[in-house]
Amino acid sequence: MELFLTNSKTKRVRGYGTVCLTYNTVWSYRSLYRIIGEFEKDCEQWTYLDSFDKNMSENFTRHLKLYREYSDNHTGQLLKLLKVVLRDAQKSGHTIHPYSHYIEVFRQKKSDRIIHILNPEEIKKIKNLSGISGRIRDSYNWLLIGLSIGQRVSDLLSLSPSQIRQAPGWLYIDMLQQKTGRHVTVGVSDPMVIDIIKYDFPRYISQVIFILDIKVICKLAGINGLVNGYKNNPSRRRKELVMAPKYEFITSHIMRRSFASNYLGEIETPLLMNITGHVKENNFLT
Repeated sequence: MELFLTNSKTKRVRGYGTVCLTYNTVWSYRSLYRIIGEFEKDCEQWTYLDSFDKNMSENFTRHLKLYREYSDNHTGQLLKLLKVVLRDAQKSGHTIHPYSHYIEVFRQKKSDRIIHILNPEEIKKIKNLSGISGRIRDSYNWLLIGLSIGQRVSDLLSLSPSQIRQAPGWLYIDMLQQKTGRHVTVGVSDPMVIDIIKYDFPRYISQVIFILDIKVICKLAGINGLVNGYKNNPSRRRKELVMAPKYEFITSHIMRRSFASNYLGEIETPLLMNITGHVKENNFLT
């Protein structure tokens, strides 16, 4: 795993045809490395490339799911990364256990997922807010821009005025998506958002601050109806299903989901996918 991480900058990214694993992907592999070390301590035995037979694989899955109480999605993602590392080792000439190819990867059932969006009426409430100033004003402006362009927060918060092109009644934003490496151009027609971009372009803020601020903004806008969702329990450091005011479940990804959901049927799906950068239609529709 140390060798795998050392070579992360020259690893090919499957599905995109690019080279160099992203920071978040490398972080995930480092997390797996740490967790395997903890697993070794708990089961009081070393793990090797040829250790992951059916028994060891099931023990590791139980460790993740039952002992550490990770979610189905997180457990499945760690098992997926483990298989990638083992297959990479085999390509390098090392011996791995044949069962490694059959380690079962899983995710949360679609029926158990709870996805929140901001509908047009709620977005209107946010636009009608007044008296917002200071740092939260920048988050407010970023939020309205994000709801109009459907990009990931990493791409949104890295925007600069140099990426803006003007046209009569419209603005165009050109960007290179950090995750996919795709060039995307998005048209903005909302008059309020155009004014923000032209006359009140927000300053850079961190993603952590932005996520905290948009919860406050949505609370001020009265987006407080009770809904179900998953929230982190600080004492257990795990997510639990609870009912709470909707603003508490607001995250940065809600901009992207709201954009796709609100414009679905209004704009042709291939065009929407071109804007969001989705490759597979089933992922986009989910």
